[in-house]
Amino acid sequence: MTVEVNGREHELEPGDTVATLLEKLGLESGWALVERNGEAVERARYAEVELADRDRLVVARPVAGG
Repeated sequence: MTVEVNGREHELEPGDTVATLLEKLGLESGWALVERNGEAVERARYAEVELADRDRLVVARPVAGG
């Protein structure tokens, strides 16, 4: 299946979760913010939220500033 992450297409396996996606992207789930189809995904649910074909995701890492 294909999902769009930050404007780029990625191929995933059926049943892959947000946590799986972050792992494939080389990101630690504790440090990434994810929006799926316009709605924020709670970090505590990354391992249980299964992605679907054509999902659109925005993945960001928070940055401290001052």
